Amino acid sequence: MTSNFTAPPKRILLVKLRHHGDVLLTTPLIDALHDYFPGVTVDVLIYRETLDMLRHNPRVTQCFTIDRQWKKQGILAQIREELRLLRLLRARRYDTLIHLTESWRGVMLANGLGASCRIAFDYPRRQSWRWRTSFNYRVPLSSAPQHNVETQLSVLQAWNIAADATRFPLRFHVDPKSNDSLQQKLTAAGWRREPYVLIHPGARWFFKCWDDASFARVVDALRQKNWSIVLTGAPVENERAMARNILSLTQSDRSKVYTLVGQLSLTELAAAIGNARFFIGVDSVPMHLAAALQIPGIALFGPSKVYQWSPWQAPISVIKASDWGELPHPDSIDTATTNRYLSAIPAETVIRHTLDALKSG
Repeated sequence: MTSNFTAPPKRILLVKLRHHGDVLLTTPLIDALHDYFPGVTVDVLIYRETLDMLRHNPRVTQCFTIDRQWKKQGILAQIREELRLLRLLRARRYDTLIHLTESWRGVMLANGLGASCRIAFDYPRRQSWRWRTSFNYRVPLSSAPQHNVETQLSVLQAWNIAADATRFPLRFHVDPKSNDSLQQKLTAAGWRREPYVLIHPGARWFFKCWDDASFARVVDALRQKNWSIVLTGAPVENERAMARNILSLTQSDRSKVYTLVGQLSLTELAAAIGNARFFIGVDSVPMHLAAALQIPGIALFGPSKVYQWSPWQAPISVIKASDWGELPHPDSIDTATTNRYLSAIPAETVIRHTLDALKSG
């Protein structure tokens, strides 16, 4: 699709209404917009629960949020909140709207904000007259496998720019307050400022998790080499239970295994990852945080689209369960399943990669 956008944008609203990791993966595009258009203002519209992913990013001028709880407050309250948000956005007088998902909210924003440049992807499922007329540039989707970051950078085609994706890593900015509170929690857990390996075994969906016994063997191998370990996880019962089970299966001295599962905010978790010597985790938000903070590590993948979600521009090795057997297609997975497809990955492989990396690092 030929672009009509000849003038550089001055004030952009970037809309990404998805999960935490998806929001973090917009940071290369935010950097690229500033790089190609010096002096541009970039605001974002995201879900409230993902705010910490961009709250301290110096290249984001304002973060506007949508609270999914609005729907539970009744229709009148929801309408009031929506109108309040629309007034705030209109007052910013954007000349460019970049809508990065299939959400129909983008159509409302395209028709309600008055931006002259309205960009979205040319999704196969969004070929209706309403979608096509709301956006005056629709980015063609690549037919070849492509990383999520590369897909998002392709919106620059609207200005006939072929972005060099290798120049734009992920970025996450840890605020000093979160780093201080993380240090306090580590100290309270018995940590004495020694180097540590951070292990985050959980994920939003269990089909992305490795089995507990294998993680326990990794803990034992690291403790045998006298490495301290920080074990983290989300403040949900299934991840707390996972951590308890991993520790119950270990055979080594656990005096230097510091458990902070369920005790950290997202920004404190980022601080813990950023201070680690090495990261071990699965296809989840902490893996992307480690990539953004350039922490070396290992990421374990099961039936996910690795080419799309692998750690971006980071010193993190990917170990795929598919190398040990056939896995279901990612699009066929029931996300509610408790089947742990990563169990095919041998613990010895992870242990060897980890100890070799720690030795060379």
